[in-house]
Amino acid sequence: MDGPSASSTSLPPGPAGAVRPFSVMRDRVPADIAARVAARFGVGDAAGGAEDAVDDRVAAAVLLAQADRDILRGAFGLNRFLTVELTEREDGTGAIDADWLGAPPVERGFYLSLTTGTAYGLQCAVLVCDELTRRGVLTPERRGNIELCLHEAIANAIVHGNLGIPSATKEQPEGYRLFSRLLRERLGDGAVRQRRIDIFARWGAGSLSIAVVDQGNGFDAATLPQDTDSGAHSGRGFVFMRALARRIHVTDGGRCTLLQFDL
Repeated sequence: MDGPSASSTSLPPGPAGAVRPFSVMRDRVPADIAARVAARFGVGDAAGGAEDAVDDRVAAAVLLAQADRDILRGAFGLNRFLTVELTEREDGTGAIDADWLGAPPVERGFYLSLTTGTAYGLQCAVLVCDELTRRGVLTPERRGNIELCLHEAIANAIVHGNLGIPSATKEQPEGYRLFSRLLRERLGDGAVRQRRIDIFARWGAGSLSIAVVDQGNGFDAATLPQDTDSGAHSGRGFVFMRALARRIHVTDGGRCTLLQFDL
């Protein structure tokens, strides 16, 4: 991956030096990363393998030393493909660390990578849907259900994925008190706060796909309940999401949830 590019661009609002432009050369993406991208997002020719997901194009991007709502909206306004927040251990001046998942450029789409500490404090589903609306992808009639579904997927990725809090915690005696304590402890752990939430949106031909990726321990998707009458104590959020999305596909050992909608 390249360091900061020499190209000049107007920076979104925020502290001085909070945003830097950079580019990602696709032929420098490691083969294992390309394979993960192909598996998660279905890019490239299915018969051609991961190599087809990487070509000699360049993806323009912005690199965030820190992120809040205004900075993210300003970064989106630059219409770059990638918007990546640095981890807390980086000084904001060196080359980007290789601890986030790259994605190949697409004609219609964007990719947002945030630390868990930042994502927890933001309404990420609102921000993503605001950007989809700004780009003319979402209409007011379609936005409501998509935003609700995306909010559930992101909440699952943050709380149950990166923070590692079991969904059955609240069902134990004094469950809400235990849940709140675990939440404070996990968010107070610097290594946990730096785990990534990646959101990748692509659209075309009357459909929208949004992938939400975490860095948790994953889960067995085969154990998810299919309906609310199953009696299962966990996974009920997926039942809710299935009612709102055209299709849900869970990959990467439960760490990636791909939502597909008709537009």
